[in-house]
Amino acid sequence: MVSLKIKYKNQIVLYFSLILVVVGISFAYLFIRHDKQYKIESLQQQMDPFTEIIYDHRDDIATLSTFLPKELRVTIMDSTGKVLYDNFAEERTNFSNHLDREEIHSAMVHGTGSSIRHSETLGKEYIYYARKFPGLFIRTALEYNTSVKPILTSDNRNMILVVFVLLIALFLLFYFSHQINRPLYALKEFVDRVQKGEGNYDNIKFPDNEFGEVGEKILQAFKQLDYAKRYKQQLTHNIAHELKTPVSSIRGFLETLLQQEELDKEQSHFFLERAYAQTLRLSSLVTDISTLNNIEESSVRYDIEKINIRKCIREIEDDLSFKLTEQNSHIYVDIAGKLEIKGVYLSIYSLFKNLIDNSIEHGGKGIDIYIETARIEPDFVWFRYWDTGKGVPEEHLERLFERFYRVEASRSRKNGGSGLGLSIVKNAVLQHKGTITVKNRTEGGLLFDFSLSADLSLSGS
Repeated sequence: MVSLKIKYKNQIVLYFSLILVVVGISFAYLFIRHDKQYKIESLQQQMDPFTEIIYDHRDDIATLSTFLPKELRVTIMDSTGKVLYDNFAEERTNFSNHLDREEIHSAMVHGTGSSIRHSETLGKEYIYYARKFPGLFIRTALEYNTSVKPILTSDNRNMILVVFVLLIALFLLFYFSHQINRPLYALKEFVDRVQKGEGNYDNIKFPDNEFGEVGEKILQAFKQLDYAKRYKQQLTHNIAHELKTPVSSIRGFLETLLQQEELDKEQSHFFLERAYAQTLRLSSLVTDISTLNNIEESSVRYDIEKINIRKCIREIEDDLSFKLTEQNSHIYVDIAGKLEIKGVYLSIYSLFKNLIDNSIEHGGKGIDIYIETARIEPDFVWFRYWDTGKGVPEEHLERLFERFYRVEASRSRKNGGSGLGLSIVKNAVLQHKGTITVKNRTEGGLLFDFSLSADLSLSGS
């Protein structure tokens, strides 16, 4: 059995339409009923003066009848309900006792009474109004179809007006339901594209309201997840590619040592040195990947501490003193000895160390390295780092911070570089809420301008 699935928009329209119809009909019924009752009561009040006039001239009722409206029926009864006079009936008409009539009974109790009913005597529907006088009941009546009904015809116009207003309300309901459902349409289109594997979501537009904001956040969250998925896939591919070379080399050197038993001590030492160099490279790669992941992993919470920048750089100089001496390079630091920021020491250390490592590995021998404070603001400290090396071709500048990106791939691998150094630098800067740019100096070498939050604990880290 096939189930009928109603769209969400149609459900909203259906439910609210039913509510509008019920409310509209109920309102129309109550309004028309109230209006009808009001008009009937007004008509009865207009009939009341005639009863008093008739009572005052009851002795000459025949003459008075010529002055009364022709459509007005006049009936005079005694206190027992016996009809004494009726201007619409012949004299020989045999009237039944009227004491049980609704309007007479009400007049007997309250002084006046009214009703709308069918006349047994004349066979027509009348509106009656009766009033009690001493020893008499005087009743006036108008034929309903000819005298009353035309007055109530405006009810139909009111009903048409109610229907018209109801139709306008339904139209507005359709319009606003369409507007309300715009985020759902956009979200459905987005889900359809995801299911079909279409990756272009830029032309999906959400309305400028709270629902649209929720839809936009869902879209952005998915884009981030999709980017992270593709990023991790690419990262896994790059890591596998980077690990393949040193692992293959180590395996080849060890296989040679195991299979070539006739190798002399010098040859064996050569292969062991090569295998050891590759293990160092492998260890450096794993360390860089671990450092970068720790910096990027937002769920990891680091201890925030005061960091003396000049002291941190001096520690890096000591750690890299052998490389600096080997390359005949020098570091010049122009940073106040008292300058401190509140941040993550490991990240700041990795930031400056990888900048210096990058200059040493790729800048060439005999270069100078300069690190200085550009400016100090209440919330951020700006630094400038440059070297006197050879720089890089302009077309490579915008990709220097990408993971595993190498300007000269073969030379970088020969020198043991992992291709992660500048990526670590950028992520350390981002972790400290800063920004970083790089360009070639006219005099030669690279120039890095970057900022670091002066107090990471106040920046929401």
